[in-house]
Amino acid sequence: MYTPTAEVVAQAFDLGRPVGDLIHVRRGDTDTWRLNTAMGSYLIKGYWPDTGGQFTDGQLSDQLAIAMAFECRAIEAGIDMPEPIPPIDPFAGWATRINERLFRAYLWIDHRDLRPDDDIADWLGRTMAQIHQIQPSSEIGLPDWWRAPIWPRTTWEEWFAEAQDRAKPWSNLAQECLPYILEMSAAIGEACEHAQDCVTTHGDFKTHNMLMTQTGPVLVDWDSVRVDSAALEAGRVAHIFGAAALQPTRKILNAYVAAGGDITRAGQDLFLSVIRHDLHILFERILVSLERIPAARWMDRDRIEQDIGELLHDLPDRIQHLSYLASQIADTSSG
Repeated sequence: MYTPTAEVVAQAFDLGRPVGDLIHVRRGDTDTWRLNTAMGSYLIKGYWPDTGGQFTDGQLSDQLAIAMAFECRAIEAGIDMPEPIPPIDPFAGWATRINERLFRAYLWIDHRDLRPDDDIADWLGRTMAQIHQIQPSSEIGLPDWWRAPIWPRTTWEEWFAEAQDRAKPWSNLAQECLPYILEMSAAIGEACEHAQDCVTTHGDFKTHNMLMTQTGPVLVDWDSVRVDSAALEAGRVAHIFGAAALQPTRKILNAYVAAGGDITRAGQDLFLSVIRHDLHILFERILVSLERIPAARWMDRDRIEQDIGELLHDLPDRIQHLSYLASQIADTSSG
């Protein structure tokens, strides 16, 4: 994949004379670099062309157009986030094309990574609620990307039978977990049809997208903007950052509700998005294991079989635990 020189990027965004080469920061769905110039320090983001289409019907440029429009509204709403730098020759919005690859630029934010002892519950709950209030939808039902892990019983049975024939180490666990997979798939299908609290959202609330600065946390990486259920995303994010424990999860959700968020519609399905994510990871890795699809570049190929086994082993207890958490939080909310 093409990587431009520091001079080429600096010229594209009018950032001044570089004082060194691009410094690679992270590789994921995008590449990011730090660029230091005579004018300042900047974050440069270069996109992989195959990263689009997951949350829209189009290509990367379509996803970015939707994301940048919402990013602009989030800036206007006062969300704690970096402001982008416009290019000299825009391809779309804040993105420019250099040698057939799209790039964006931001002022570099002095920061450190989040630590386990950082208490961001109030900020996280409040920020989620503020984002969910920017662009609510009147549509009933969830978008198509929610349905990705829903497969017919016969398809799961076919995969598991092949796994048995090929002596996959997780094949026996797979048969035992099939009832749980089908039960959760039915619940996901029901939510897809009837969810009434859809909003446009940042969509990727994870630790690597939150930077701790001298003035507090900042939410970065707005490329995964999508439509989701407000309550179900709040449940998933609270579960992730609450480390699956009742009190930290409740604290995040309390801050979310205090800032205007509503989780009452989710009821016992409050953490359904957690299971949906688990099933998505499960079916993708099963297809890689059975050589139906190639491994994505971000997958650890040496862990595929182990990941499947762990997901299957943990699934029944995870469903039970999440149901308990949802009931405890629902009882508190109703009281």
